[in-house]
Amino acid sequence: MKNILMTIKDCETATIASPIVEKTLELASLCSSKVHIIHIAPPSCEPPYNVDSKMFHREVANELHRKHGFLQNLEKCMQDINIDATALLVQGTIISTILQESERLAADLVIVGRHKHGPLYRALMDNTDKGLLAKCSCSIMFVPV
Repeated sequence: MKNILMTIKDCETATIASPIVEKTLELASLCSSKVHIIHIAPPSCEPPYNVDSKMFHREVANELHRKHGFLQNLEKCMQDINIDATALLVQGTIISTILQESERLAADLVIVGRHKHGPLYRALMDNTDKGLLAKCSCSIMFVPV
């Protein structure tokens, strides 16, 4: 396994000690794999009618800059423990972006955090897990978070 794509959903709560990061580090160490850390930001949108567009776009840019800084810090932490890591901040829809990036990076494994939800939530909300399982050409590992 040469390339691992690790998805980070929430930059505010993910740390080097998070379950998804720990599992990725364990596998990368065992297999001497390169780790691609990816966070997918929602596609750009227009501001609400009652919000100044310059202020809205400035806030979006600040948020993306903050997330990029977090990803770079996580990348550096991995590199400090001799893991070959690269961080990516990509805008797009979750499933299609993960699929595109896994193909582009020739990922052998995609690691995704998985939250436990009840049947009502699963019935009403889009299910990233099922979309990836149905369409991804490489192995997928779900890590409880």
